[in-house]
Amino acid sequence: MLNYLNGFLTSLLLFCSFFVVMGAKYGGSQHFGDIIANSITIADKNGFGGVLKVVDKEGNTLLAIKNGSINVFNEQNAAVVDIKTGIGGEGVIFLKNGGNVNTFNENGLKTTSIGENSFGQGMISTFNINSKLTSSLGSVVGGSGKLSIFDNQGRETLHLTKSLTTFNQDGKITGKYGTTNAGHGSVLLYDKFGNRGWYKSGKNS
Repeated sequence: MLNYLNGFLTSLLLFCSFFVVMGAKYGGSQHFGDIIANSITIADKNGFGGVLKVVDKEGNTLLAIKNGSINVFNEQNAAVVDIKTGIGGEGVIFLKNGGNVNTFNENGLKTTSIGENSFGQGMISTFNINSKLTSSLGSVVGGSGKLSIFDNQGRETLHLTKSLTTFNQDGKITGKYGTTNAGHGSVLLYDKFGNRGWYKSGKNS
């Protein structure tokens, strides 16, 4: 009787082990607790094309690794970050739907931002230790580039687009150096209230 019981239990364990292995190998749904391993290989039943997914409690995909690409998804289940290798073997990061790359200091305050502005055009911004905007470089409406410099309180003091323009601490324009529509150089100076004062054109020199 004892031998019969041992044989039955052994057969049952082998039978259960078979279905656990087959389920894990050929697509059966299994739930595991913590896994600690030296390496984990994810592949389909043919040994190719495995996919690693991380999902939230609602079953929506948060992250997926597939075909050499890492994708991060938003709440609408759309891929907004794509990390992969380029044609030449270089690393490539794609940010979609208005993505930004930000850096922060040890106090958690933003120091730089690379992304796009409210018009959907490229922008690079830097911030001081108090998280005040100190400079920005990017595109503006019309397709021109613009460089802006700010004081330590985040107030614009200078910008360069089609002309070099300066401002005082009250945000009033104080000077402008650039080119006229006729192609001549020009200089304009303003008083502290932003009223136009002295003007000089290269044509009149």
